[in-house]
Amino acid sequence: MNLNSETDNKGNILIVDDLIENLQLLSDVLFKLGYTVRSVTSGVMALKTIKVKRPDVIFLDIKMPQMDGYEVCKILKGDESTRHIPVIFISALDDVFDKVKAFESGGIDYITKPFHIEEVVARLENQLIIQRQQRLLEKEITIRREAEEVLYQSRALLASVLNSSLDGIAAMQAVRNPVTGEIEDFRCLVVNPVIARVFKRTREQIIGKLVVKKLLHRIAPELFNCFVNIVENGDSLAQDFYYESASAWFHFVAVKLGDGFAITIRDITARKQAEFQLKQQAENLKLTLRELKRTQAKLIHSEKMSSIGNLVAGVAHEINNPVNFIHGNLSPATEYFQDLLHLVKLYQQHFPDPPPEIQAEIKAINLDFLQEDLLKLLNSMQIGTERIQEIVLSLRNFSRHDEAEFKRVDIHQGIDNTLMILQNRLKATLKNPEIAVIKDYGQLPLIECYSGQLNQVFMNLINNAIDSVSTHFIGERPKIKIQTLVHNNHRISIKISDNGLGIAKELQSKLFDPFFTTKEVGEGTGLGLFICHQIVVDKHGGDLYCHSTIGKGAEFVIEIPLAKHK
Repeated sequence: MNLNSETDNKGNILIVDDLIENLQLLSDVLFKLGYTVRSVTSGVMALKTIKVKRPDVIFLDIKMPQMDGYEVCKILKGDESTRHIPVIFISALDDVFDKVKAFESGGIDYITKPFHIEEVVARLENQLIIQRQQRLLEKEITIRREAEEVLYQSRALLASVLNSSLDGIAAMQAVRNPVTGEIEDFRCLVVNPVIARVFKRTREQIIGKLVVKKLLHRIAPELFNCFVNIVENGDSLAQDFYYESASAWFHFVAVKLGDGFAITIRDITARKQAEFQLKQQAENLKLTLRELKRTQAKLIHSEKMSSIGNLVAGVAHEINNPVNFIHGNLSPATEYFQDLLHLVKLYQQHFPDPPPEIQAEIKAINLDFLQEDLLKLLNSMQIGTERIQEIVLSLRNFSRHDEAEFKRVDIHQGIDNTLMILQNRLKATLKNPEIAVIKDYGQLPLIECYSGQLNQVFMNLINNAIDSVSTHFIGERPKIKIQTLVHNNHRISIKISDNGLGIAKELQSKLFDPFFTTKEVGEGTGLGLFICHQIVVDKHGGDLYCHSTIGKGAEFVIEIPLAKHK
């Protein structure tokens, strides 16, 4: 390719790349080919440069500090004044995903580094040709629209004399103040029988008269200025209005006609009535569908929690029996071993010099260590079985399988049982540090509630808090705080907060909608918070709401009455 072509300006090009070498190479080549070239090294500088002078085409790198090419392109496409500027991505990223993302962000082409100058120029010229053709097309469209406007006015004038039309038709001439030139009223030039009947007048009473302002005063006075605007600016107007004297709905279309306007009017009363009925039916269907979704969600969750409750209760029962057997036998086993140790010590006292074979066996089994360690071993087994019994009790208390009625319960016990079940998720892993749980329990009386269902609420909310801080948290370590207090002497508040990233304000209004979830596909059903809301609000007559700010974590607040409302 001849790089010393004509130097006439062929287009205004902006190059954005954080590598000076790339900028210099591409700028020099395009400048020699006759293009006006500007170059910047960052997305921020590019946006400022574009505001000063809009380029015809932008070559945009992707990998840049502060702001990558995708973000720059999205900002350009989101601004009405810059959205039409073609953006050609030039990047070393050759993956299909990167190319797709580039086009999704608004790019019109994608060139992979290292690039050939001939290819860059060919694609640039292609975009410039498209731009020139678009300008010619827009000019042609403008001319055609003007011609269509003239044709439309001619047709409107012709239609205004068609008195046999089923629609009302009229033509109005502006009456201007001779001094100021402002429109004071409109004189009727043509009117067909339909309009005359609508306004309960004869054609003779309307034609040649200044009737527009007087009629509009009874219908909608503000329409007069709209008709003036049609004449002065050439805008058209289409609108529905209700004429009380005729107890009917009408639709009119008004267009500029010379120094006045032509108007057609159609009776749409039947259509309006049908629209109102359809709108009401649509609203009823919408409410029915919403209720069906809520019912479906309740059934799904109810079945799910019933199955989980049966499973937890069954597992707790099956574990409890063998553990009780082991735990109950550890005490006599310890006593038997202590008796055997005492017997061995008596043998050692009365027979201090046993035969060599016995001495060798004592040394082989390390009798002194065995005597000391076996008691420790039995004690550890005792502690382990006690821990298992605590876990089993927590599982049984959490499931509350036999407590489906309103009962007075200790809310703190339900929260502690939930935390014990979730203890494994709170521990440190190779990827995540340990999650600290801060309890700030107030002095709560026993609460009348469905304890099993409230435990489900605690499980869902604490689980969500764990999910929130497991990957991202604000501060030195992930934390979950649980606070309880008596509120207004007749309600209690349970606040579960975390130091995660928080929830966007626009999402908070949807949190308790059925099937809404912010988790990845397959990780959430969108029913957890919805069911929590149903349990707290519908079942207990309480409130459940969320306070959250991005960067400051989230707090879910449960408020329920101390006793069931009669």
